[in-house]
Amino acid sequence: MQERIRVMTSLLLQHPYAGTQTSRSRLRRVVAHPFPYLIFYEISGEDIIIHGVRHTARNPRTMPE
Repeated sequence: MQERIRVMTSLLLQHPYAGTQTSRSRLRRVVAHPFPYLIFYEISGEDIIIHGVRHTARNPRTMPE
C-alpha cells in the first residue's frame, strides 16, 4: 500500500490536475486504487502539497484544514 501511495504521488507531479476537486476550493483528491485510500493534495505553483491520506471509511468532515 505504501508503494502505491508513492506511485500515485509521483504521478501527481506529472499530472497535478488528475485528481478531483473537493468542496474545499484549494484541495483535490485522488484514489490510491486498488486500495481504499484517498490522497488529499493542493497544487501550489510547481509543487504538490499532500494534506493527508485517509481511508475511505472515515468521516470526510474530520479532514484537517
